[in-house]
Amino acid sequence: MVNFWRIVGSSELRDASDVDSALEKLSGRLAVLGPEELVRFSEKLREALYRLDRRGLAEIPVNVRGMTFPQTDDQFLYARCACILAGEDVYDATLRFNDEFARFATPFVQRAERLLYLPSEAYEKIVGRKMESGSGFPIDSGSNVQGWLD
Repeated sequence: MVNFWRIVGSSELRDASDVDSALEKLSGRLAVLGPEELVRFSEKLREALYRLDRRGLAEIPVNVRGMTFPQTDDQFLYARCACILAGEDVYDATLRFNDEFARFATPFVQRAERLLYLPSEAYEKIVGRKMESGSGFPIDSGSNVQGWLD
C-alpha cells in the first residue's frame, strides 16, 4: 500500500530552490517504488490536485513585485503542485482555510510543475515504457465542479 504523504514528505517552499530540493527528494523516494506503487502514487497525486481545484483558491491573485495578477490555469495547477509538495499538514490546512494557499500564488511555484512528471519518469525507467494515464481524477482547472460552486 502506498502512503502518499510519507512519500511526498514536507518542505518549507520559501523559494525556487526549496521547490527544487523538494522535487529532488521526492524523485529519490519514487525511484525505489515498484511499477504498481508508482501507478497508485500517480493516482493519489491526481486526486490531491483535484481536491485543491476550487474557485476560492484559483481566485487568489499572484503577487509579483508589489503588483497582483489573476492566476492563469497553468499557474493555478503549479500552485496546487507546490501546495502538495509542502506536505500533508499544509495541504489539509489549505483545504480548511483558503488563505493558506496565498503563499503558493507566486511565480517561483512554476518549478513545481515537475511534480506532474516525476511518477511517470520513474515508471518509465523501471518498465521501459510510458505509464498509462489513469481515468481517475482530472487535474485541469475547473474540473472539480463541486469545488467551483462555492
